[in-house]
Amino acid sequence: MFTSSSIPFHAPIIHHRQPSTITTHSFSFHTPTLHFRTPSFLRPPSLNPTPPTIFTVAAKSSTPDKASEQKWVHEGLITESLPNGMFRVRLDNEDLILGYISGRIRKNYVRILPGDRVRVEVSRYDSSKGRIVYRLRNTPGGGSS
Repeated sequence: MFTSSSIPFHAPIIHHRQPSTITTHSFSFHTPTLHFRTPSFLRPPSLNPTPPTIFTVAAKSSTPDKASEQKWVHEGLITESLPNGMFRVRLDNEDLILGYISGRIRKNYVRILPGDRVRVEVSRYDSSKGRIVYRLRNTPGGGSS
């Protein structure tokens, strides 16, 4: 059996009305009335419209978010270049970690070579790895100390 939701959009709906009966002799005929659905853009607006769905996008706040609070920021020296954008970095506190370059550095094609000084974000959960987020400028003397 068809329900109102299973009928196609422009399918006619047949109503049988009692007042439109025709009596001929002893026979009684019911003439069905044919109605077509009106498209929604032609219907008048309803009195109690449903409110439109609003999607909100949270703006960036000036306070640091949870992910950046859980990082230590160190400076260090690149000692060795490894494949796939990874480097051995000796931090200023003499720790040797594995550093990988961040997406922003990859996107801007920043060249990092052994001997460069870099800023590294180290996770508090795994202090043996870090993300290289900035290549520091060389000193005016030409060395990279």
